[in-house]
Amino acid sequence: MASLAPRDLAEARRLAARVPARASAIEYRLDLAAETIDSRALLDLDRRPIIATWRTTAESGNFSGGREEYARLLQGAYEAGATVDVEHSSGLLADPSRFPDRSRVIVSLHAPFDLPADWEERLAAMRATAARAAKLVVGAKDLPAALNVAAIQKSHSDASVAVFPMGPASAPGRILATFFGASLVYAPIEAPTAPGQVPLAELLDVYQIDRPRKIDALFGIVGEEVAGSLSPLLHNTLFRARELPYLYLPLPVADFDREKPQELAFDPRFRGFSVTRPWKQKAAETAVPTEDVVVTRAANTLLFERGRWRAENTDVDGIFDPLADHDTGEGRTAVILGAGGVARAAVVAARKLGYEVLVASRRDEAADALAGELAVDSLAWKDLAETEADLYLNATPIGSGPEDPPAFPKRVLEHRPLVFDCVYRRDGSPTPTIRVARSARCPTIDGLQMFAAQAIRQARFFGAEGVTAAEVERALSVPREAA
Repeated sequence: MASLAPRDLAEARRLAARVPARASAIEYRLDLAAETIDSRALLDLDRRPIIATWRTTAESGNFSGGREEYARLLQGAYEAGATVDVEHSSGLLADPSRFPDRSRVIVSLHAPFDLPADWEERLAAMRATAARAAKLVVGAKDLPAALNVAAIQKSHSDASVAVFPMGPASAPGRILATFFGASLVYAPIEAPTAPGQVPLAELLDVYQIDRPRKIDALFGIVGEEVAGSLSPLLHNTLFRARELPYLYLPLPVADFDREKPQELAFDPRFRGFSVTRPWKQKAAETAVPTEDVVVTRAANTLLFERGRWRAENTDVDGIFDPLADHDTGEGRTAVILGAGGVARAAVVAARKLGYEVLVASRRDEAADALAGELAVDSLAWKDLAETEADLYLNATPIGSGPEDPPAFPKRVLEHRPLVFDCVYRRDGSPTPTIRVARSARCPTIDGLQMFAAQAIRQARFFGAEGVTAAEVERALSVPREAA
């Protein structure tokens, strides 16, 4: 269902008009409204069922009134014809005369910090109210906790039960709960109405949660910030095209050493990971490395095979292939900006093509360390604007933020070098680095080209055979400006 938090009736009307036809109901989080909104007016906005919710502050909401006011608001919405979300702790459902048509009642419990020790007893008590659905929402502090909540949902065959996590690490648990039979799935149209929600458009288009199917293996992208990645869209599309019973998830990891994604015990099993910043060097230390991983000391791919993990680095391919399409680097110079996993892959790829490489970083000591490891030269950050190279490659996150400047000074673009930006925008719009380079009439390679090139090889590792560049471009369906 679409979960909306309108400030007033006018905004409710605007948001309701944006709810896709594939959503089966609309929830209005009325505790987040700036003014009182009449439930009868909300019923007139859309023909689908509506759920009126006033989440209390005790359960991570914004309603701070007393029990009688809470009961009055719910009763008014119920009498108007809405379905109501009643917190079990309110005790209102103990009275059978309240909300007699329990098919229009959702009973809920929100535990914002952790799974309660007596959760089984509480869930049983909620089911005993005869409400249409019993919803248990649990705060998940990290990825293992989110998956644990999803496993609870999997253990329940009762079609009225919905158990899912909330919080910054909860996205994979929420997605999995839907495939494990959760009776309720909440998702925003615009701003989230609860922490950790996955946008409704993604649930429907990327994960296709309204088309249940058997899942035999899991894959996902491990990183600190993964919400903007195109990897779930691409890999799930490729899996579906081949009728593979696989699911690819966003896997937010704040602490690789503590959360240990490579040690996750889950059914179905995780068989592969994409790895993004800042965990590529950590990932290289957890598995048997291939040659490119040995050289770069970074891995963007982990594969579980024959009882152990193997580390791969398809970032090298992602940089090498687009560069090779432009020319070899024999006798040419390259300045690579960055000192992380992508920069390491860029150094290896550029050297394979014959470039003489210089590395630079905002922290000169980081550039010096990388240069020493990979036997190239480093460049002081203050001297970047004075360089004249044939290739400038941005391997930093600069350009991913909405207010970010270009990665390189305009002065270095005067001689029209090749500019390669490893950053991409999810909507396909050019980054500041690419935009400035194009205005200076420099040839460019953008982050989507790199992403597609590395993803072709990664998809094959994940079991999607025969993937082509044209198929990847169609799967991404991202509007592109001419390079």
